[in-house]
Amino acid sequence: MRLFIAINFNEETRTKLITLRDGLQKKSTQGSFALSDNIHLTLAFLGECDSTQLEAAKSAMNTMQFAPFDLEIERVGRFKRDSGDIWWAGVQKSKPLLSLQRDLSNALRSVGFKLENRKYSPHVTLGRKIITVEKLQEIKPFGETVYKIDLMKSERSNGILTYTCIYRRGKKANPIIVESYNPKWPTEFKRIEDFLLPHIGDLVIQIHHVGSTSVEGLAAKPIIDFDIEISDMSSFPQIKKRLEDLGYKHEGNYGIEGREAFKRKTKDDFMAYHMYVCPSSSEELNRHIRFRDSLRKNPDAVAEYGTLKMNLAAKYVDDIDAYIDGKTSFIQKIL
Repeated sequence: MRLFIAINFNEETRTKLITLRDGLQKKSTQGSFALSDNIHLTLAFLGECDSTQLEAAKSAMNTMQFAPFDLEIERVGRFKRDSGDIWWAGVQKSKPLLSLQRDLSNALRSVGFKLENRKYSPHVTLGRKIITVEKLQEIKPFGETVYKIDLMKSERSNGILTYTCIYRRGKKANPIIVESYNPKWPTEFKRIEDFLLPHIGDLVIQIHHVGSTSVEGLAAKPIIDFDIEISDMSSFPQIKKRLEDLGYKHEGNYGIEGREAFKRKTKDDFMAYHMYVCPSSSEELNRHIRFRDSLRKNPDAVAEYGTLKMNLAAKYVDDIDAYIDGKTSFIQKIL
């Protein structure tokens, strides 16, 4: 598999970058322009990797410790080429960004990766082989807060270059909030389910409300988790297309087999939610349901787990990885 590690942008930043790309494209007579879903900031290019190197890359990412930091896109530039120029949006060389890229590169080298040995110049590629009458212009700087890094897989799908996240590490942009159980959570899940079923109901076996908000009395982050169960992955391309038509983007599996994540690209009036598509054979789906059902039958475990999560949220505040790691032993005990 062909891999690289990147910072992926939120929708607001991505939209502004797409606007820059589109403006350039309108004034160009030639060019290969970046696909909207593929716009990113590369931190390290790993190239062709096997399964052993995949695990090594994850292990290097696991050693990264960084606080959320601001990333600013401040200019547009180009690299001149005889066959047409490479145009890019330049990223400010902030100390947190450069430190993260340096530490990540060192960690990758320590586990055997041979990376390009050249000075890091952070930029977002807008297009290649471009011939245009457009002139370099100043732009109003824009950006976002970075709190995660993604391991990306690059592949051709139906002739289209596709980037998929297969592993993620980082922190939350906002503090981790764990709230007391809210009886409105099942109702909120039902609203989302009722929205989805008319569009995908013929392809799914069931939509399962899972995670802490599905257990009565359990404290939780106010985010609905649900798994869309399909019979097997042969129907995944069809359900993926329908979800994309509804405004969802396939995010990959984040390194967890048997679970494909989707994210809404446009705002809706539902409470925050995480949505996954899983085949019936998925161990992850099975684990979610077993864990939920076990807690529903055990009020003492619900109380213990709720207290644990409250304490972890207070201790780690914005470190989502530490928060998740702190729950692992309890989850394994229940399972």
